[in-house]
Amino acid sequence: PYGTFVNVDTTTLPGLQRAASLGLVPSRTAEVIFSPYIHESSILFDSTYRGRLFTILRDPIDRIVSLYHYQKPLKFGEVMALSEFALLNDNWQVRMLSGEMSAEITVDHLNVAKEMLRRKFLVGLLEEKTESLQRFTSYFGWSLTSPEAQNCKNSKFYFEWAGSNEYPMLDYSNPADQEVLQVIGKQNRFDIELYKYAVKLFEEQQSLFRANEESDVI
Repeated sequence: PYGTFVNVDTTTLPGLQRAASLGLVPSRTAEVIFSPYIHESSILFDSTYRGRLFTILRDPIDRIVSLYHYQKPLKFGEVMALSEFALLNDNWQVRMLSGEMSAEITVDHLNVAKEMLRRKFLVGLLEEKTESLQRFTSYFGWSLTSPEAQNCKNSKFYFEWAGSNEYPMLDYSNPADQEVLQVIGKQNRFDIELYKYAVKLFEEQQSLFRANEESDVI
């Protein structure tokens, strides 16, 4: 990939501890930090060195169906049906944002997750991938003008999207698929509500970039 990298692994808890002990953020050696540990990664920042979270969210039903077909040959072959797999996936996005990884999810957790998105995140949507990247680039002041940067962006963001896979879509008119959709929807009703809220935030955050768009036109 194009660019420079820092020798710390922020995708693990020990890696986050090491990055904090090395003063990763104050050193200003990294412009972007990736981590699945939303709350735990706060140890990297303080009142002087603050950060802004950004993410690309996906429709929860599409995400679970895609994850099933992605993991199917890797973990459980032909043994587990999609309807069974769906029962193992319970509002993962709300859990990550609210910090509740074990107890039953409630409306209170959903509200915490919504507030996290509203206050902390620049929201992108997978179905609006190009617009999302344009917003990230504008907000953070990334420069992707060189041929190398453009090739890296196009390769990783479009042609070699990490974890992408082709799979058969569910048929909403098929009774069997309808049952699967009901299972996924019931198990992830709070994630579905969170995604609806994220779509609303995505539309609202357009105002952050409208001034730049108008100045470009002028």
